[in-house]
Amino acid sequence: MPIDATTSYAADPDRVLAALTDEAFLREVARALEAQVQEVSSRAEGSGTTTRVRLTAATTGIPPVFARFVGRTVPVTEVTTWTPDGNGGYRGALDLRAEIMGRQAVVTCERRLTPASGGGTRATVTGDAKVDAPFIGRKAEGAVRDLVTQVVLRHEHEVLQRRLAEG
Repeated sequence: MPIDATTSYAADPDRVLAALTDEAFLREVARALEAQVQEVSSRAEGSGTTTRVRLTAATTGIPPVFARFVGRTVPVTEVTTWTPDGNGGYRGALDLRAEIMGRQAVVTCERRLTPASGGGTRATVTGDAKVDAPFIGRKAEGAVRDLVTQVVLRHEHEVLQRRLAEG
């Protein structure tokens, strides 16, 4: 089951992107995830913007079958490169990597911010997770996908809704 999430915001794509690439916003999302931030940066490059977040995420809430392999925290690095899509929106290439007991968990996604009919923004995230772990890789990939869609994106959405409502 791939990662596939869609939501909408009352703000236009420029405003949504401005929030998603704001360092304070990225730190606020990390706090909502109860993660310890090591680095947050947002850098304009040419016509796009690249964000980088390095953090240590708590592993509470992971399926019990994986808990014995993971430990209390996991180092995570997320890099997203946003570029204009030529149609009034933006395309983001997301690369998220975590190391778990010497094994790599990698999430790659395409994020899209497109103008919604009637105003606002339609935001989509599509992608997949790969875990380099013999015998349990497929189950671990499912757990990572669930974590991304049910926890990470939900917290990001809640923080973004509050930010956009503040104006």
